Amino acid sequence: MNKDRFHSKTMAKTYDKMCNLLVPGYDFMQDTLINILKFENMAKIVLLDLGAGSGILIEKVLKEFPDSVCYYLDFSDDFISVAEEKLEKYENRVIFIKSDFCSNWESKIKEKPNVITSMSAIHHLSNMNKKQLYSNCYNILKEDGWFFNIDEMKTIHRDAYEKSLYYWIYHVENQKNLISNDEMDFYFKWMDQYENWKTRNVDNIHLPKKEGDDLHESFLLQLNWLKEIGFKETDVFSKHFLWCLIGGKKPATTSNNTI
Repeated sequence: MNKDRFHSKTMAKTYDKMCNLLVPGYDFMQDTLINILKFENMAKIVLLDLGAGSGILIEKVLKEFPDSVCYYLDFSDDFISVAEEKLEKYENRVIFIKSDFCSNWESKIKEKPNVITSMSAIHHLSNMNKKQLYSNCYNILKEDGWFFNIDEMKTIHRDAYEKSLYYWIYHVENQKNLISNDEMDFYFKWMDQYENWKTRNVDNIHLPKKEGDDLHESFLLQLNWLKEIGFKETDVFSKHFLWCLIGGKKPATTSNNTI
């Protein structure tokens, strides 16, 4: 996996601001996930966030659920440094783990989570590794626990998928008007990365991709994987062009004893 483009101090320090501006529906998707957790009315949330980045989603969970404890998992030293500073006030409610998705990260989890989340990370894995990660999440998740993935995904028809890519280009170009002069340098540095994304996914859409690229897969196929693994109540809980929030619940085992 080519991880170099994710190790950037500029990206890490400006991640929250730039993502909210440049990623369509970014804040909305996270808030939808939070609302689902509120609806589930869990007694105590133990959350694992995969590819936790700047810690923005974890911070929302910690604020919204005062008794929650969160595992932060990421491989980028720059993002870990930013997240440690941001989440320092929550002290022992956050456990930091440095790992990628294909290493034995499960061995570092001391308390089984009842919520596992990920945002804008899993789509860099091959289909085989996506499925393996989903299976690993199922195995480590507590019974009645939830798994959620907010990510870039293909939609039902190819023409709609391609249009969602062009919509992101349109969105980014229009958001420039909302950038202050003080933030313009950050914007252009992000645009360097975005131009690479555009080249890979739009200009070269028909070229083969490798592990670490944006390996978009259908949300329907990924829901089928979750169901095959054993998740129940699988659904696409929200969708905004390229971005989908999918997930499922690990059912409680039932006793086979008869009276």
